Amino acid sequence: MLRKYSSVNRRYRSARLAFLLLMVCAMVSEVMIPYRLNNPSRTSSYSFSSESGEVKIAEYAHVLATDNAMPALASGVSPFLKSIGIPEAWAALNEDVNATIAIVDTGVDYNHPDLKPYLLDGKNLINDRKSAQDDNGHGTAVAGVIAAIAKAGDNSSGQGRWKGRLLPIKALDQYGSGNEDKLTQGIRYAVDQKADIIVLSLGLRRDAAGLKEAVAYAESKGVLLIAASGNDAAVFGKKAAVQYPASYPSVLAVSGSDGGKPIEQSTSGPENDVSAAWLVQTSAIGGGGIEMEGTSMGAPQVAGIAAMVLAMHPDWKPVRVRETLRRSALRNGAADWNESVGYGFISAIGALQTDSSTLDWREPNDSRTDAKRFPLGKEVTGTWDSASDADWFVLDMPYDGLFSLTGDESRLLLYGKEGQVQPRAATNLQGGIYKQWQVKKGSYWLQVLKPTSGKVSPDGYRLVSRFAMNADDTEPNDSAASAFTLPARSQKWTGTFHQRGDMDWFTITLPKPGLFKITVTTDTTRIDPGIWIQPVGGTGILVDDHGDGESEQWTANEAKAGKYFIRISNAVSTNPEAVIGTYAVSLEYIALKEDLYEPNDGPLTSTPLTPDKYFNGLIYTNNDQDWFRFTLTKKQVVKISVDHIPDQMVLSVELRNKKLQTLKKWTNGEAQKSIAGQMVLLPGSYYVKVTANRYNRTQYYGLKLQLSND
Repeated sequence: MLRKYSSVNRRYRSARLAFLLLMVCAMVSEVMIPYRLNNPSRTSSYSFSSESGEVKIAEYAHVLATDNAMPALASGVSPFLKSIGIPEAWAALNEDVNATIAIVDTGVDYNHPDLKPYLLDGKNLINDRKSAQDDNGHGTAVAGVIAAIAKAGDNSSGQGRWKGRLLPIKALDQYGSGNEDKLTQGIRYAVDQKADIIVLSLGLRRDAAGLKEAVAYAESKGVLLIAASGNDAAVFGKKAAVQYPASYPSVLAVSGSDGGKPIEQSTSGPENDVSAAWLVQTSAIGGGGIEMEGTSMGAPQVAGIAAMVLAMHPDWKPVRVRETLRRSALRNGAADWNESVGYGFISAIGALQTDSSTLDWREPNDSRTDAKRFPLGKEVTGTWDSASDADWFVLDMPYDGLFSLTGDESRLLLYGKEGQVQPRAATNLQGGIYKQWQVKKGSYWLQVLKPTSGKVSPDGYRLVSRFAMNADDTEPNDSAASAFTLPARSQKWTGTFHQRGDMDWFTITLPKPGLFKITVTTDTTRIDPGIWIQPVGGTGILVDDHGDGESEQWTANEAKAGKYFIRISNAVSTNPEAVIGTYAVSLEYIALKEDLYEPNDGPLTSTPLTPDKYFNGLIYTNNDQDWFRFTLTKKQVVKISVDHIPDQMVLSVELRNKKLQTLKKWTNGEAQKSIAGQMVLLPGSYYVKVTANRYNRTQYYGLKLQLSND
């Protein structure tokens, strides 16, 4: 939501300034989503569609338009700086900060007075003939957070000062849109330019091979990556998954919180490492300031603190910095880790005062009862004090699947609630996996022991956990030739995309024409359901009208009898990676009914009614009329009832005499499933006419005539 202070100076520089205050959505799938400020004087919320069809909510921002830089930045006492311990950290720091922090984003405003002292030339990956000047605003806001941390040290009692530099890399255009290739190029460029830290306040909802390789390249060169986890929970709730690259184990994922209090809009997940201040005061294009909310603003907070840590320990590898930031985070009495804030709220002073001589900070974890949390998809480190020392960790498996570990040599034992779980044979392991187990959904305990070889690094061990979904019950069905055969009835099932490029094929043969409807839902934003359906000998139809985490539906009210092929896929890309999550399919098939009393479209062809017998009728077209007749030999009470009226059908029943004059008419309401009426009639012949406002060929209505003496 874009919000503006009621007391703000309304002398906006120009309509262009309002346009340039467009803020890019922090986390995006195929394309990064822009902010739009259509009317700066109105408080509104916006959501936008990307090229791949997904819909995101815009990051929240309080817009300030002033003629001078924000006082909060000038004084270095912004509330968010105090909350993360920046003033205390500067007072304790006696070394200069020399780190180069690359910002892969929309560029940076080179003319902003608060940013200019720190900026390097940078790189424009959108247009290499231009500088990395920001034409959107998001990158400037990210840079402003780091600049605020830097300026806070100018008058500190500590000896250290900020002498580091910011390297702007423009990978997103003026609308805040980009793609995987630009993001990957931005990371690699930053590494090659000798950046020490890379800030990524953006991302993809899907895993991507090229991005994963770029992240691994950065780690191999000793470059620390810090990324925002995303704000998708604002729209998708529990479906929201931490985005990429924040989800990778060597990237420090930053969520948003108010101190230790989680923020509902911030995406939760096992990949979250730490949280940072949700609300910040930062820089805007043109020299002004802006107050913003979101995980986009959390990542640069952590980057600034990481630069201060490197000032004290310039020889530390990225993993050591990550572990220091995790261990020093403020937990406020909470558990050692949770999905909302990771290890806790980031603390600058805590990070600088951490005992660097102690590597195994998760101790005591020498027993199962003292086991520490091992977040799935992330890393842990430790050391052994002796040959008999053991480190215990607890893990939560979200589904049935394969749990794997990569990393340094060690003896690994996994225990479930029923005892030890045997690992898979070593010959089945691929992709650098050290050990792998078949697991069920639930909690497990991992015991890490010193390797029998005795070969241990002075830095201890590092392990990375992985999880992969099991193949679903319909596999193998990756092609039309191996399509899983479905019975010709309504049904539901759950599927997975357990391997790269996985798509699930099905076939069904409809014995009769009828209603044929397929609905696909998912429990994660990492899946964008796609439905492809084709009758044999006919034309295929692709249904992908919505985006990540949303449902898709295809309906044929009168599908022809015959064989159909159905393909369910993850439409996030042409060759998507495996996904942790499921999709659910609801297939509805209702064969068209036959009206056994047709033709009965008029008095001459009317169907004779027998008292106390149900007559199943069908409204076959919108103009269909079903006529019935009966004869009385004496004066009687006639009761006419209709049950099982189809949904949304308004049905009318008319009672007529021999001359076809209407004696009575009864009609149901849209929510009513039945009609009942009665009338005393004299001896003679009578007709009942049934009509409706819409046809339904898949469900009968039931007509019944009852007679009683007057």
